[in-house]
This record gives sequence, structure tokens and C-alpha cells, in this order.
Amino acid sequence: MEQEEVGSAVTGDLGVGPGVLKKGGSDILECLDPVKKVDLGDLTGLATSIEDDDAAAALVTFCATWESGAEFLADCAATLAGGLNKANGDYEDTDEAIRDAVNSVKTALK
Repeated sequence: MEQEEVGSAVTGDLGVGPGVLKKGGSDILECLDPVKKVDLGDLTGLATSIEDDDAAAALVTFCATWESGAEFLADCAATLAGGLNKANGDYEDTDEAIRDAVNSVKTALK
């Protein structure tokens, strides 16, 4: 079996080619750039100008919740991107090990 055939067999089994997982990870990180830090401080500052204490408290709570939620989701997405990058590295290492093993067998059979 030629090197290309080995790679194709592995790709067919996994359903993705080399680099696809890494690209997915970098795409996730790129999407996170605009939302790395959600800052609703300006809105929280407006709460003091609201004459209704309940509405002001609700606005402060809303802003704090959204900032925390956005940070949590960004952390989860960054973890996912890291996992995709690691999986891609494992994929590449395995692919290289298979190529080396095939070449070793070819050499031994000569």
C-alpha cells in the first residue's frame, strides 16, 4: 500500500483530512476575538440615572450576568479549540507513525 493510500484509508475512517481539526480550532479562536471581554460597565453606570431602584438593580444584575456568561462561553470555546488542536496534533502524529511503519515494512521486505 502506498503512502497516499494509507493516508486516504485513515482519512476515510475519520471523515476529516489533516489540518481540518486545526482549522476548526483557529476558526473558533478567531470568532472569540471580538468577545474576549464583554464590558457592560457603561450600562451599569446608567443604572444610577434610573429613578426606579428595582429597574436599576435589574439592569446591574443583567449586565453582571451577561458579562459572566460571555466569559464562561468564551472559556468553553477556547477549551474546545485547544482540544481540536490537540486532536489534530494526535492525528498528524498517528499519520506519521503509520507512514513510518509502512516504510519500515517495505524496507524489511526488500
